[in-house]
Amino acid sequence: MNITQMRCGERATVLSVECDRELKERLSSLNIRPNATVRLVKISFFRKTYLLRAGSSCVAIRREVAECVKLKA
Repeated sequence: MNITQMRCGERATVLSVECDRELKERLSSLNIRPNATVRLVKISFFRKTYLLRAGSSCVAIRREVAECVKLKA
């Protein structure tokens, strides 16, 4: 499962982030890393952007990035 398959309000634990090293480091700095819990807050109208709560941060990521974040429900 990845972030694009979540419903608003749902929580999940990050299993892995499958992307290049630079993006992986950026997501890690935003608290999106393995074993972190994320909650999907909102999805944009055309499902292009996903607003997440990760730790104490709110993070908006594009669909392409959301597909790289593998989750355990």
